Amino acid sequence: MHVGIFLSTNCFEDFYVRGLGLTEEEYAERYSNDFSFEYAAMWQRQGHRVTIYNFTEKGRSVRTAVHSLTGCTLKFIPAGRWYRLYASLPLADRTPFGRFLSQYTATVHPLLDELLRQDGVELIYAQEYAHGRFERLSQSARRLGIPIIAAHHGGSIHPWLLPLKRRTLRRAAYLTVLNGEELARMQRELPHLRDRIRLVPNFVRTGIFRPQDRREAIRELGLDESCRYVMTAGRLFERQKGHTLLIRAAALLRREMPELRVLIAGGGPDEELLRRCIAENGAEDSVALLGAVADKERLARYYAASELFVLPSRYEGLPLVLLEAGACGLPAAGFDVPGVRGLLRHGENGLLAGDPDAEALAGAMRTLLNDEVLRAAMGREAREQVLARYTEEAVAGQLGELLRTAGRPLSGRPDLPGTAAGTAGPEPERAIGE
Repeated sequence: MHVGIFLSTNCFEDFYVRGLGLTEEEYAERYSNDFSFEYAAMWQRQGHRVTIYNFTEKGRSVRTAVHSLTGCTLKFIPAGRWYRLYASLPLADRTPFGRFLSQYTATVHPLLDELLRQDGVELIYAQEYAHGRFERLSQSARRLGIPIIAAHHGGSIHPWLLPLKRRTLRRAAYLTVLNGEELARMQRELPHLRDRIRLVPNFVRTGIFRPQDRREAIRELGLDESCRYVMTAGRLFERQKGHTLLIRAAALLRREMPELRVLIAGGGPDEELLRRCIAENGAEDSVALLGAVADKERLARYYAASELFVLPSRYEGLPLVLLEAGACGLPAAGFDVPGVRGLLRHGENGLLAGDPDAEALAGAMRTLLNDEVLRAAMGREAREQVLARYTEEAVAGQLGELLRTAGRPLSGRPDLPGTAAGTAGPEPERAIGE
């Protein structure tokens, strides 16, 4: 089967260029810190073909590349004039409905159906069913007579959009969610789709993310061996990730733990905000912004160099970095918020600090940093949790089964692609610039 993965960011430039500082060439040659590449590699090992689609603000014709690390195909589709017009409006994506329209218009391309047909795509995997891209892609899926999977990767449906989503998500062969809270919410809000909602968590490559010697990792990374390290990783996007809370929490601990250092791995639009926060808290010598760490082996060494993983997020889907840290044997501190509390079990594999608050986070960090025996026990539990439920082997079977059965729920349903009513008749091919 040929699977087309569509990513949720409006355009490639929004996340990868302005957020992570990547060019298309760098994305194709060396970037891999993305669920889509993990899925591509896994599905290709199962014998499927995968193309990853990004819409882009650049150029006028579709561009094709091959991802050097996984071998999957990459397509860059120029956003059409409707998106350019909508994006020029003031505050175009500042409201939930505005963001929905922004995503939808970014996906309106006159030759999208032809492109998918020429590529031979047999199933669409749409990241973030909460976003407007799904509605546009589901129209193409219906016309082409192919199934579409609507996926949750952290973005929950806003209440304003629920009436619309109750209707349009009927077109999906399956809806996948990352955590139990989202599963319960979706089953409650969309009872007519209950039999198509599946819990499919993220997975960790445990061959890379594994316990390593801490002192050796510190030496290999060129870190100061006299310091103690805690770490976080994630996009520098304050509204969700809450990195300033960690910076302020570390500042509260500085007097009693002067040797403590905070490592923040990730790039994103709020880097300057974090630099100002570091300066305001006098933490220039104790907080290091590492930038995006594309090399997974190197990222694993940063986990190994740390005594504790801290996730200061205000909400999550299923944070892969928390699973990676757990696979490396690290306990964690975080907040009691959606997407985190399902993985971070208070008193077992880490500590939950209640609502997002710097003082509460500092308290949880203090407890763990002051008790080596507790850290070791919780780190072992964190790794056991990953090995029991979140390995590639465990999740690959679930995702493979979705592909094998995606067409079956569609039988006899005229509102879904893959049925007689949803199958488009043949259309003449049109050339697509590449």
